[in-house]
Amino acid sequence: MTAHLGPGPITPATAHPARPLDGLRVVDLSTRLGTYTGRLFADLGADVVRVEPPGGVPERTVPPLTGDGTSLSFAFTEAGKRSVVLDPEDPGHAEQLERLLATAQVLVTSEGPARLRGRRLHPDDVTRRHPGLIHVSVSPFGLTGPWADRPASDLTLLAAGGLLALAGDPDLPPVRAWGEQTSVIAGVHAATAALIALLALEDGGHGQIVDVSAQEAVAHSLENAVQYVDLEGLVRARVGAGPAEAGTGLFACADGWIYLVGGLGGLPLAWDAITEWLEADGLKEAAQLRAPRWQERAWRRSATGVHRFRTLFERFAAPRTKRELYEDGQRRGISIAPVSTPEDLLTSPQLTERGFFRQITVGGATLPFPGSPYRFDGLVVAPGDVPATPGDHTRAVLDALPGNGPAVAPTPTPAGPKE
Repeated sequence: MTAHLGPGPITPATAHPARPLDGLRVVDLSTRLGTYTGRLFADLGADVVRVEPPGGVPERTVPPLTGDGTSLSFAFTEAGKRSVVLDPEDPGHAEQLERLLATAQVLVTSEGPARLRGRRLHPDDVTRRHPGLIHVSVSPFGLTGPWADRPASDLTLLAAGGLLALAGDPDLPPVRAWGEQTSVIAGVHAATAALIALLALEDGGHGQIVDVSAQEAVAHSLENAVQYVDLEGLVRARVGAGPAEAGTGLFACADGWIYLVGGLGGLPLAWDAITEWLEADGLKEAAQLRAPRWQERAWRRSATGVHRFRTLFERFAAPRTKRELYEDGQRRGISIAPVSTPEDLLTSPQLTERGFFRQITVGGATLPFPGSPYRFDGLVVAPGDVPATPGDHTRAVLDALPGNGPAVAPTPTPAGPKE
């Protein structure tokens, strides 16, 4: 992509070596549902301007918090963005928003169509006023349809998208994964679609509307459920922590758990390699795994077969660490992986070698921070700083708008308590 895609000048928040999206401006007006989209653009070098109301967005107070009250989840999604405070109730600030949009190539919002229209921010209206702008609308159910204006939470979107049906024990209610997973899923889909739209903008000079439904993004991410229907005619359901067949699942070891795949879809993919591994270590009982019945799908999927394999393998794994099992199993061509804790990730030799964790100052403390999960030859991609208070960059951004005199920035105020 070229350095300048739109009409306005860009003033980067900080000086960086060349990054893929240097010269691009993104105006982020999103809620929690869309804010990860802006973070992905910021990592790539875009000047992402986070527009907040006086006092800051509610996401600033979402637990867990640092000692000075900074939300860690907010710090993660806002890394590298600049904060501008505009009061939507003030006509002068509404005009400033229009001027800001005139300098941007991408706008990110995350509300339903009725609320956007009430704020004069419906994509149809915005792209009419700014034909060179890409409006990325990340909303719970999309801009059209009977559910378009329904409110939704992370839990209801996981349910509506079908992912909740796969999570948990079959005899208990579904279990929601920790964190705002729908925000991450929708954010990745939105950022990918927006990058494609940027290519079209660069080629033809025209913006467009990118309509992302979080429900549809979740439905697009149902693990291998679709493949099960296609290949086995089986509709997946919750199976809990227990394996569907012997040789596959979570197994305890000396310092935690490992995940082993000895069979998949009824096929004993790594059965011989696992049996040889256990025998080579002197586990005499492993010889029973060579009996013909272990090649039979029905036996391996029986409760007795699953239990017997677990007993054997966990006896073998009990004195060994996750890393020992992982390294030895991988050398034998067996699909095996450690179940990593946060502490394991921080000391992972692979992540350390690639410099994945970066030191970021959050709430006055220096913390290891997840970096960008992609690399470009000769280019730097990494999270930037986290705005300390709402409106840190209001004056710098507004003063630089074309035709604008010096801006009178609202006095930053602490974010109020989360309702």
